[in-house]
Amino acid sequence: MAKAVDQLGDSSLKRCMIRHRDALIAAAILMPMVLFWLLVSGFPTLFGFFLGFFEWVGLNNSPKFIWIDNFVHFFQNPVYTAALWRSIWLGSLVTAVTLISGFGAALLMNMPLFGKGFYRSIWYIPAVTSTVATTQVFNIFLDTNNGVINNILKSLGKEPIVWQYSAAWGIFWIVVYSVWKGVGGAALIWLAGLQSVDPALYEVAEIDGAGRWEKLRFVTLPGLKPIATYIVITSLIGAIQIYEQVLFITNGGPYGQTEVLVFRIYRDGFWDFNLGMAGASSLIMAVIVIVSTVLYYNWSTKSDRRTTIPMKPLKRGR
Repeated sequence: MAKAVDQLGDSSLKRCMIRHRDALIAAAILMPMVLFWLLVSGFPTLFGFFLGFFEWVGLNNSPKFIWIDNFVHFFQNPVYTAALWRSIWLGSLVTAVTLISGFGAALLMNMPLFGKGFYRSIWYIPAVTSTVATTQVFNIFLDTNNGVINNILKSLGKEPIVWQYSAAWGIFWIVVYSVWKGVGGAALIWLAGLQSVDPALYEVAEIDGAGRWEKLRFVTLPGLKPIATYIVITSLIGAIQIYEQVLFITNGGPYGQTEVLVFRIYRDGFWDFNLGMAGASSLIMAVIVIVSTVLYYNWSTKSDRRTTIPMKPLKRGR
């Protein structure tokens, strides 16, 4: 009897493994990557969020549980609120300019040009180059004494500009660099969306007498809506977390007027060793990014949900 039960259990296990064979293979392939992510990113991120509820200044001191005092201090301190607001509007500005520029570049890439493969590669080169190296090139152009731009101004009889003492110019160059760095990736995604639009729709639009603007407005843009949602969400998440551009171009100056929240977190964690405030700021930024992403996704897909007609279940006959 026991032997029959064991055989029945083995056969059931084999059938289950055969039925879920693809899922088991996928789990075996993904498990090392998941474990690596947990070790390198997952656990440190959760630990950083956990630190937000402690007062821990200096590595030699012991952490002290203070509940939500760090979060209250964050919203009462104008240094943190200004850095948060600057991250939001600067990230939104970078996202908007990057998306518009990337869409224009994608329209050019989609044209039947000679050597378009090389042309597309040129656009994507900034996305794969080192931020440290390219920001140093920017700093060479912006050098007060021997910078390329100031040398041009001197040759024209103009006074050189001290970029480091102007918050407006600092923000301008941060936006320029961020757009230059991200426009290639956005353009390629836009291009993939443009090439996925059914050509038959353009033929129908031509038969109806639509011009280029009508095709773009009524065929291309509606077909790109899922792609646009993806690009906006991913670009906004990356733009709100701007850090390297600020560090290498302005270093938060002048007088902290170009300091963004991620840069403030870096200063708290690695310069001042205020680990509690760094953890609290990180958690606040994560919540803002998640909430803004969910709100935008719900808003962008609202019309799709409205046009979806729910199917009523069929009534069975008696």
